[in-house]
Amino acid sequence: MHGDLIVRVAMHAATTSTAYSPTFESTALEPPSLPLHPRALFGALAGLLGLGAAAALGAFDSIGALRLLPSVLLIEVGSLAMTAPTLLALHQFLGLRASVEDLAGALARALVRGGQVAAGLVVVVVGFAVTTDLAIPALLAALLAVGVFTTVVGCVELSAAERRAARRTPGLHSGEDVRFTLLLIGWVISSWAIAGRLGVHVATWVMGY
Repeated sequence: MHGDLIVRVAMHAATTSTAYSPTFESTALEPPSLPLHPRALFGALAGLLGLGAAAALGAFDSIGALRLLPSVLLIEVGSLAMTAPTLLALHQFLGLRASVEDLAGALARALVRGGQVAAGLVVVVVGFAVTTDLAIPALLAALLAVGVFTTVVGCVELSAAERRAARRTPGLHSGEDVRFTLLLIGWVISSWAIAGRLGVHVATWVMGY
């Protein structure tokens, strides 16, 4: 009788572990995804505008101040808008797995986090603009920090989207990881190249040349 009881307990334990193991595995392997809400997106855009407005407090004339206001927004959103279509098109052309919606969501999350960093740096730039003549150098340093943070979050989110899609569609295609890594590297390089070019044009426009 005791032997039958032990067998039943062992069978129940085996059944329970089998039933719960896939759930545990999928939860453990699921990468965290940053929340995305329309309100957060508008807040990020406001943070980018706020950073430009903070630098505008240290401008020498009203025209320069008005042009500084959208400067950060133009560079950050402009570089993302110009590189995103190419990234999405090449991703599909290379036969990778994440959907266009997931990739677009990943880029939107990167923009949100970059805008939040910009909002946090507003106080720093305001301090330099009000108390010193270093508003523009402070703005450039803040813009660099926003760009780095946006790039890092974008790479993390895009990679997470690709991994989730790979788990939903089993079967490894040859060279898939290499193609995705090269795609990410190309996106990062092109994003910074375009952002730099936009920065030069915006700086020229702000200074009135």
